[in-house]
Amino acid sequence: MMNNPRVAENLGGPQPREQWESYLRKDIAHWEVHDFGAWHAFERSTDQLVGRIGSHITLVEGVVEVELAWAVHPDHWGQGYAPELAAPARDLVFSRGVKSVVAFTLPDNTASRRVMEKLGMTYDRDIVHADLPHVLYRSTRA
Repeated sequence: MMNNPRVAENLGGPQPREQWESYLRKDIAHWEVHDFGAWHAFERSTDQLVGRIGSHITLVEGVVEVELAWAVHPDHWGQGYAPELAAPARDLVFSRGVKSVVAFTLPDNTASRRVMEKLGMTYDRDIVHADLPHVLYRSTRA
């Protein structure tokens, strides 16, 4: 899924399998250290992969943040899966004592921006990530 051209265009382009395997190992280690992280979601009736969702520690312009992130398989775009799956990921992080989460995307990725807004996140500022302009949204624990 992550190398599907429609998904990869928002993730910096296709990556070799070894890179995704490395990401998976890092996901597992992140769970072990922080008690939150990323997971894969499947449709119950078909067992088809819906997407990858979750959170992780990241640097945003040199500041440590917790990023809420998602990637939904194109077969499931526009069906409401991203906010449905991202809300529990956000809530899990908040239950672990984290006070703020961020999400960011390319400025023209209106679908992801809508997901952020549906999650109650608000625009924070423009940033540069992976040498590209991005918009940063933030949500704070109530």
